[in-house]
Amino acid sequence: MYYNKVLAIMLIFFISIVSGCIDDGEENNEVVLPTDTQLNLYCENVGIHPEKCVKEDEDNPYRNGGVNEDSKWDLASGYPKSDFYLWATALANQGNGENQFFVAENLHKLYTLNPSEVIRKQTIKAYQSVLENFYDSKAARWNSEGVYITDDFLRDNAGQRLYGFWGESDENYVNNMKAGGMLLENLFETKSHAKSTMNDWGYIFDS
Repeated sequence: MYYNKVLAIMLIFFISIVSGCIDDGEENNEVVLPTDTQLNLYCENVGIHPEKCVKEDEDNPYRNGGVNEDSKWDLASGYPKSDFYLWATALANQGNGENQFFVAENLHKLYTLNPSEVIRKQTIKAYQSVLENFYDSKAARWNSEGVYITDDFLRDNAGQRLYGFWGESDENYVNNMKAGGMLLENLFETKSHAKSTMNDWGYIFDS
């Protein structure tokens, strides 16, 4: 009797697992995206070109997905942690400035929501990678006529995000520090610290 009950429980458990994966004979490919702001770095340089370890990270919902230069725009969710994984996967698949910049931006969003020192340092490294690996890359966008065009140099955007916003009256500074309507947190204690760090890298930021 006890043996039969165990078998029955095991059968119910097995059916519940299968039913979560299969519906009417079709495989369920839905992936649950992370919406929290905690980030565990899978490796030291995850999300930093040319590191590709993000594709092995089990926390990455896109590690087995078809992320490419076309699908990445449709897959963006608006959740910074999820989009970090998305753009880091895109960067691992195709190393370019656009992918690296959006890795940095979503790390920056995460830091704004969760001021973790680990996230702050990774954000700085991602912006630094834009400067060092993709200095001549430009941002791309769709214009009002539906044509895909290049816009600003990403190095200027990265430099502004690193330099930060310190209450300047210029509205352009405020806009440059916004991402998805979110005013991003400064990455350095003062603008002098920011400029000094960029100088150490060999770059002079002209505000």
